[in-house]
Amino acid sequence: MPYTSAETGMLPFSGRTPQSRQNSFDAAMAQRSTRGAKKVKMLAYIREHRLVTDQGLAEGLSLPIQSVCSLRNGLVSDGLVRQVDKARGKYGLWVSVYAPVGTGSTEGHDG
Repeated sequence: MPYTSAETGMLPFSGRTPQSRQNSFDAAMAQRSTRGAKKVKMLAYIREHRLVTDQGLAEGLSLPIQSVCSLRNGLVSDGLVRQVDKARGKYGLWVSVYAPVGTGSTEGHDG
């Protein structure tokens, strides 16, 4: 059955061709049941560590960076997490530092 955007419940999916979009949609739908639990786990990790980068989240939660970015974007959209700073990441590039809403200190991040 072809996908529709409304069916995903805001799960991200994309693709350049109809088949790749369908494959991406199918994968997003397969992950729908675990997304909420992963967001809860990620929020708990961010609250515990206070300042995190996407790479730090990926390593700390043993999740692929693509999943981390999607889940963290969801937490930002939900108003639970916000970008507070930038730092040099482990590969020497500037990366965003995130914190739970209500914090703003930039000391001790896991860059």
